[in-house]
Amino acid sequence: MAKLSQGYEISLATAQLPQKLFEKYKKFIDSTIDTHDIPESVLDACNSRIRQIHGLEAANNEDNKDSTSTEKALAFAALKVAEKIVSSVHDIQDSDLLSLREALGASGVVQLITALAFFDVECRLELASRVF
Repeated sequence: MAKLSQGYEISLATAQLPQKLFEKYKKFIDSTIDTHDIPESVLDACNSRIRQIHGLEAANNEDNKDSTSTEKALAFAALKVAEKIVSSVHDIQDSDLLSLREALGASGVVQLITALAFFDVECRLELASRVF
């Protein structure tokens, strides 16, 4: 099981969220991982970067040696969008999404952006109320 799915097994299970909200959130994250539309390494990198921006995780400069050059290019494009999700979501341009759409399709881009927004909200909840 990848870092992302393991983290959600632990952090969400102990969260003080209403059970219905918890189940919906977990179902979305699980479906995002299970469909393989977005490589787990990309989701992990984006989640980690968003946590770094919020000061919840130390920067990690390690290169994922197991990733293909295609996954690395996809991760680079996804990370650019992840950084904008945190502080300037309205600055995300169609040009930011072109390479992502080519690689993931339109539904994959929607799924990625939704996951990024969820990662950001989780960080904000953790900082504001230690929910996660």
